[in-house]
Amino acid sequence: MRSKINNAGVRFGASLRVGATLFLLFGMPAAAASFPAIADTPFVQEYRTEVAYPDIPGARQARAIAVTPDGALWLAAKAGVFRYLGGAWSQPHRGSTYALAAKETTVWAGAWDGLYRISSEGEQKVVAIDAPVVALWADKAAVIAAGQQRFWQLEGNSGSWTSRPWKGARGVRAIARDAGGGLWVATRMGGYYVPAQGPMREFHDESQLLSGSLFDVKLAPDASVWLASDAGVDIYRKGVRSGHFDASNGMPNQQVRALEVEPDGTIWMGTRLGALRRMNGRWSLRHSRRWLPSDDVLALAVGRNGDVWVATGAGLSVIHRKKMTLAQKAEYYQQILEARHVRPPGLVEQCNLKRQGDTSEFLPRDDDNDGQYTSMYLAMESFRYAATHDPRALANAAKAFRALRFLQEVTGTSGFVARTVVPAAWTRVHDPNQALSDEDRIDRQVQNPRSKNVEKRWRPSADGKWLWKGDTSSDEITGHFYGYLMYYNLAAAEAGDRQAVRDHIRRLMDYLIDGNYTLRDIDGTPTLWGVWTPERLLHHPDWRAERWTNALELLSYLQTTYYLTGDSKYRKRYMELIDRYRFDRLARRPLATEPSERTYFDHELVALAFPGVMTEKDPGILAVYREALHFWIGDMRNDLSSYYNFTWASLSGAQDPRSFALPECVDAMREQPLDLVQWTVDNRRREDVRFVHRPDIERPQLSRILPVSERGLIRWDGNPYNVTQGENGMSESSGVFWLLPYWMGRYYNYIGVPTTH
Repeated sequence: MRSKINNAGVRFGASLRVGATLFLLFGMPAAAASFPAIADTPFVQEYRTEVAYPDIPGARQARAIAVTPDGALWLAAKAGVFRYLGGAWSQPHRGSTYALAAKETTVWAGAWDGLYRISSEGEQKVVAIDAPVVALWADKAAVIAAGQQRFWQLEGNSGSWTSRPWKGARGVRAIARDAGGGLWVATRMGGYYVPAQGPMREFHDESQLLSGSLFDVKLAPDASVWLASDAGVDIYRKGVRSGHFDASNGMPNQQVRALEVEPDGTIWMGTRLGALRRMNGRWSLRHSRRWLPSDDVLALAVGRNGDVWVATGAGLSVIHRKKMTLAQKAEYYQQILEARHVRPPGLVEQCNLKRQGDTSEFLPRDDDNDGQYTSMYLAMESFRYAATHDPRALANAAKAFRALRFLQEVTGTSGFVARTVVPAAWTRVHDPNQALSDEDRIDRQVQNPRSKNVEKRWRPSADGKWLWKGDTSSDEITGHFYGYLMYYNLAAAEAGDRQAVRDHIRRLMDYLIDGNYTLRDIDGTPTLWGVWTPERLLHHPDWRAERWTNALELLSYLQTTYYLTGDSKYRKRYMELIDRYRFDRLARRPLATEPSERTYFDHELVALAFPGVMTEKDPGILAVYREALHFWIGDMRNDLSSYYNFTWASLSGAQDPRSFALPECVDAMREQPLDLVQWTVDNRRREDVRFVHRPDIERPQLSRILPVSERGLIRWDGNPYNVTQGENGMSESSGVFWLLPYWMGRYYNYIGVPTTH
């Protein structure tokens, strides 16, 4: 016999902080995690800036780049040699140029008519060379220039050039000299090694090279030689091929046209799909407009400060590195959020950009799920306040609560909640009102028998100041209840809003009850998605796919309302759903398992609903919810969603960081790019993945999840396996998707306070 409790449960205010003893949000005391928090030590954060090519015909046809110790970038192009320093371009040499080599402050330029020496003294042509120079190599001891039929060499500072005929294939593309004085040559028709003493060796067949069409050659600090081709890279050690990389062993793209080596041995490869890096046995791909002007990489160069310059067909990109902590990253995102993503009356969402990637001018925008996303922001600021007692966080949370409450008040009903509101002066909104013909109505019903034809979604407020949107979904209601629960427990007491939260959530729940567990729109009928009626979920075939998730949602609404108000009528209805309709059995597996019904939207809805039901005190019922928690996270634990994994850990009382991949989740948070612009990232041309139709069968997806720096920016309701993601750089995320789990991690002591700032 299941015991039934009538008390409201123990409630904890925002004053409870992580310390020697930690309390879970829901009145369930738990010892502080038995494992230490992940230390917030400084890590290397990558970010990029773009540099446009000079506005001169032929300057965009980049062939080589180099960096001098003063930080200047040198560009060899069809139009000549260009120097970029202090944000401005100059042109020290005119005429088609193929190769560059930097030797301290001197730059050697191989051109169509010979070799040029460019220094602070100006430009000087090397008299001894009167043929095209197509490749260069230089170090402190020597300079070597390669033509199609002859090579020239300058040793030391003698000023005297020596030459010798070239007897290999004439399509020379790159040269490099090893410590023993031997010269490696990459050509269109194979590779060559010319030792300081002895006969020249030739490499061209399949046992020696992946492809004979070589584009570049570089020597690594360990004396290995890397040869780049259109089929990957070959590695030679002591003159013998020791390995290779191509698509068969992990390269995202094997069409390599340029190489660059960092002092620590990190190898950069310029490919037709971006800049590829091999470091500590791991591949990293820097592609899409998040990182590069275009994916067509033509040349690479590494500066002494660690900056990596990438020349593409559309411009230059500089990949910078700086040390920062997670706390500093959170502050950076917070500044973006507050500058561009809070719009009247306090809703938080993405914004549109007037020009691609340019955040200097933006437009606020509305979204169907503004209520849900603002609720997650409310939870984020509540966690931030509980972890830091920052008064800014408390003020932001209070403002968000009032904005969410206004979504109900603006409708002029007793409990209906608008999807969103916008100022009445807005002339463009998402999904505007429209008139439907009888034919349109029938077409919609044929395509979706459950559809509800809503012509008037937007209505003016009573005072004429706002437009509010109806046909509100279950996503919104679930988000609202989640946000209010977090705010109530973590911040509302300090804001003086606890009674306001209780009154408001009672109003919402009573409205659902009065509608027989449906969300009635202004027309008196349920909205398209706002249905939780037991008879509909249990017996109507059109609602079969929603029955499991919606059952958990409704149990969460009632239990949350009971927990906050202490009113036993909500507990009675909650127990009726369990005893009469067996909603607990549905909640045991809270996600649809049919491939055609799987969606990441439901994963997020379940995450939002779980905290409410976990305020349960009955051990038998609580055991069902714990089973549901494990079922839910088991489907995606390895996706490394910090929000999902931290939610699971906090509700299950996890005491082993490996059980929710804590170190890996924090690493992913560190790797998240600073740029929140929603660039389109297209991974269809990757060669290191397969394309499958799972977990979502409707569209092709990647066979494995990619690092966050190599895929589009999505919220937690997005599918991280999608092949293509993004909005073409015409919008920016608010950053709440990152900030919410970060402050959860700080509150639960999964992430430590920064050790240095």
